[in-house]
Amino acid sequence: MFKKKSTLIVLGIAVVILGFVFYPGVRSSDAPRSVPCLLPNLSLVQHLHPTLAITVDGEPETVPANIGLSQTCERAIHTHDPDGVIHVEAQDRRAYTFGDFLWVWNKNLNRDGYALDVFVDGERFTENLAELEFEDRQAIELRYATPGQ
Repeated sequence: MFKKKSTLIVLGIAVVILGFVFYPGVRSSDAPRSVPCLLPNLSLVQHLHPTLAITVDGEPETVPANIGLSQTCERAIHTHDPDGVIHVEAQDRRAYTFGDFLWVWNKNLNRDGYALDVFVDGERFTENLAELEFEDRQAIELRYATPGQ
């Protein structure tokens, strides 16, 4: 009897932990959700191409190629080339955000000694950039500048 009860407790704890890992609604809405790896032989239901341009004191900075790509995983958000094109190639219909891309890239927006201005489709963006939902052909620009310049 004790063995069955302890097995049920362990299974219950495992279900709760898996719920936190795989069900995004359980986590804080501010935390980016995990971006899945694409599964073989499953069709894409989203295919978006926003672009990201970064400048630091007016000088362009390259967005690296192969963000989100490895031998074992092609994330639903990734880059192929160092041209700033972000590929959202997803097998689900959820909205992917700039915060999701930063999670895949393992990057944050803070840079010591710089102020950041953000523009989306040429307009100053003052909301939480992590929550910006990607759209096809959306132009995102991060302008870092040393204060006073």
